[in-house]
Amino acid sequence: MRAKLVLLIMTGFLAFGVFDSITSESSLSKEKTGDGDSGYAPDFTLETLTGDKLSLSDFRGEPVMINFWATWCPPCRAEMPDMERFYQETDIVILAVNQTGSEASVAGVQSFTDELNLTFPILLDEKGEAASLYSVQPLPTSVFINRDGEVHHVQVGAMNKEMMERVLAEL
Repeated sequence: MRAKLVLLIMTGFLAFGVFDSITSESSLSKEKTGDGDSGYAPDFTLETLTGDKLSLSDFRGEPVMINFWATWCPPCRAEMPDMERFYQETDIVILAVNQTGSEASVAGVQSFTDELNLTFPILLDEKGEAASLYSVQPLPTSVFINRDGEVHHVQVGAMNKEMMERVLAEL
């Protein structure tokens, strides 16, 4: 009986820790981040799956969701259909930054995006430079940037469409 009670308590602590990490904002959203221009989200330029180069600064004046993800990450895979619907139904820019250095191949990333018919840009962070700028640890992590280019919210863990819509409404 005592072993069951200890197991139940430990399971509760684990569940609370997971819930807390999923629903809390990281310190990046609580203080201004900078790239020399106080208050602005750090800029980066990455190549897309289609071979184009995109920079975060290309989208100044628009709300942006940067989603750091990988194909091997089950929560990342689970949130992608909701992200696609969110992208199709709102005016937000989604930059899906794949952690390419951790992938088996770029072809695998392409197959995954084709399978889900993803239409938002897939950026390849081969050296983890963009993830490093935002201190991304667990995947997925989503960073919401307002029209002024400031980090508004950081979500660690998977999101569903309703959660994305709530954050967008605050931008």
